[in-house]
Amino acid sequence: MSTGISVGAELTQQLTEHGFEKFGSKWVLTEELALKRDMEALEDVVKRIIPLRRQIDLAVTDNALRWQKQQAASKLIDQIANIMKRSAVGTDEEKKVQKQVDQLKQASRDLRDGVDPKRFGAQPHMRAMLESLTLMHQQAAVLAVRLEKESAEVNEVYHKLSDTTQGWQAQHPEVSVGPLFRAEQIDQSVRKARASINLDDIPMYLQGDQKRVGVVLSDQFPTVLTICPKDNRLILTSNMAYTVGLRNLSDPAVVTLPCGLETKARSGMLSQMRMGSANLNDVSVIVLEPSDEHLGGFIGLKLLQAWNPTFAKSGISLSLDASNQSSTVSR
Repeated sequence: MSTGISVGAELTQQLTEHGFEKFGSKWVLTEELALKRDMEALEDVVKRIIPLRRQIDLAVTDNALRWQKQQAASKLIDQIANIMKRSAVGTDEEKKVQKQVDQLKQASRDLRDGVDPKRFGAQPHMRAMLESLTLMHQQAAVLAVRLEKESAEVNEVYHKLSDTTQGWQAQHPEVSVGPLFRAEQIDQSVRKARASINLDDIPMYLQGDQKRVGVVLSDQFPTVLTICPKDNRLILTSNMAYTVGLRNLSDPAVVTLPCGLETKARSGMLSQMRMGSANLNDVSVIVLEPSDEHLGGFIGLKLLQAWNPTFAKSGISLSLDASNQSSTVSR
């Protein structure tokens, strides 16, 4: 009996030394527990995104209808005004004017204030929802990429330990050794999440006249930048650059920002930036001085031209062509 205990203790020690730990009835790699947490986190953020997107879509549709009614009412008012200019009291035309006035009154009773769809993303309630959606969208992007990397690393470890794990299980059939998830399970989970939230429909909100979108730097650091349609540069604040680990920067030089301001900034190279499925590698970056932190960061839309970026008619999203998986800025 002591021999059996000794053998069991020896196997447990071997498993522990190879990075395994007990999880339920299985021995799995420690990294798999982190992978499991990330899978659950991704599922949770997807569950929160879907109803929020639905709420936003309903608000956009409702506003569009109200806006159309307003425009129709305005058109009707213009028609009445034109008729009145040509009409005289007591003529047959007066009856037509009265009829249109009655129509206007009916339209007014059904009318609530609408907002120009191009400006709807700037409304406080919409901006709050879009800011939340942007944050969750970034979280989903980070988790999806991390799961893919973690899964690949776990599979590589199992591949290297294949003969060893088979030996353990042959000698000790009572011991169950992972993996906790098959590679295709992870792949299916990530693909389902990306499809459910439409990862390439990037949320966008307005801050004043600025179109603001979320990006992920180095697949770890979410940040929000201002979209500049006619520019082709990535401009970060000093705090963004520090957070992402950009250190080897050039000496300060004069640059003109998209807003027209002339200032001094340094330049460097960012290894990776992601927006939806658009993955840019080796991106030239301009880093603002600490005194310009209040300006925020900018991204030129031309940087994303390989993905055919398109602003939605609703004014609250930027769509990318997910079929193009190019990952360089040179294209």
